[in-house]
Amino acid sequence: MVFIPQFVPAAFLNMYLPAIYAGLIVGFIGSMAIALKREEIHILILTDIVGLAMIFIVSAVGTDLAEALILPGLVVELAETLAISEILITREMRIIENNPRKNLSNSSSLFPQLFALNMEILNTAPNFIALVLIAYGIFLTGFTGGAVAGGGIVLYALSKKARGLPVLVLDGIAGVSGIAWCLWIIGFLFFFVTPQYWLLSLFLAACGLLLKVASKVGLIGLLMREDIDKE
Repeated sequence: MVFIPQFVPAAFLNMYLPAIYAGLIVGFIGSMAIALKREEIHILILTDIVGLAMIFIVSAVGTDLAEALILPGLVVELAETLAISEILITREMRIIENNPRKNLSNSSSLFPQLFALNMEILNTAPNFIALVLIAYGIFLTGFTGGAVAGGGIVLYALSKKARGLPVLVLDGIAGVSGIAWCLWIIGFLFFFVTPQYWLLSLFLAACGLLLKVASKVGLIGLLMREDIDKE
């Protein structure tokens, strides 16, 4: 016997089977396209489509466990997308280095600056905004906090690079990401093994997601500075 609350509209109940079928069809088509395509950018996009299709299926279940799995699924998909993007960017930069004729200039930049701007606000505002974003991300915790804190790290790296200042590169940022992932797994496990310590489990999972997302978003910004704007 399945208990369904009375306040759930009938339209939502009728969307269960269509959502399951749509997710399976999209996942199957995306998987077949990945097997046929050879271009890396197409494979990257199709992988995201398959991941979203699987999240649709999990969302259609509508249980508490399914809701708990959606957010980690998005985190894993974001991490995989950033990892593949980093590999493709690094490979393209190696190709340009081996064949300089493909490069139109001696150096390339995603954010070209036409002329020098000597303004005090450009020296102080980026550092302050980055500090506020990182602090606010730590306060939020979880996936949202990690994205906000990661944006602050990227803003700080780009602002210092634009002014010609050296940027501190964290060599162990990938290790921090792995440790954060272990924290999330431990926190999620504590929910089932020791329910009386639910608050500790909640903070472990939230801080794990915060470090995971922040490190990944910050890593892509630092690698962009190192690889794409390399002379």
